[in-house]
Amino acid sequence: MDIDDISWMILEILQEDARISYKELGERVGLSAPAVTERVRRLEKAGVIQGYRAQLDFATLGLPVFAIVRVTARGREAEIGKWAESRPEVIECQRVTGAESHVVRVVCSSTAHLEDVIEDLQTSQDAATLTHIVTSSPVPWSHVTKGVLSAGTRTPAG
Repeated sequence: MDIDDISWMILEILQEDARISYKELGERVGLSAPAVTERVRRLEKAGVIQGYRAQLDFATLGLPVFAIVRVTARGREAEIGKWAESRPEVIECQRVTGAESHVVRVVCSSTAHLEDVIEDLQTSQDAATLTHIVTSSPVPWSHVTKGVLSAGTRTPAG
C-alpha cells in the first residue's frame, strides 16, 4: 500500500491519541470527517493499523517489577511461544536471532513472583535464561513516523 503524506500524518496522530474523533483528526490533517474515516478504514483493511489498545501503568496495577528475559530454548523454540501465551505475566514474546532464541517481557508483583516465572520457564521448557530487571524507561514507547523510512537509507560511497 502506498502511504502518502496525509496518511502518515493520520498514522502519527493515531499513535499519539487513538481515541481522537474523526472530526478532530480530519481538522488536523485538512480533510473532512468522512474522508479521514475512509482513509483510516483503508489503512485498517490493508493491515497497516492492526488495532487499538489502552496503554497501562503496570506499577499502578500492582505489577511494579518489569523484566526482560532472554531465553535460549535448547531445541524447543516452538514450545517457548506456547509457554509465553499460557503465562499471564508475559506481555510480549519475540523470536530473535543471536545467541538467544527469544526475548520475553514480563510484569510481576514482586521479585519473588519473577523468580517463580523464571523457574517455571527454566524447568518446564528446559530453557536457559538471562534476566534484566528494568529500573527505568527513558523511552518507554515511541511511535513510528515517515522519517524512519529515509533514516535507514544509505548513500553509496562515491
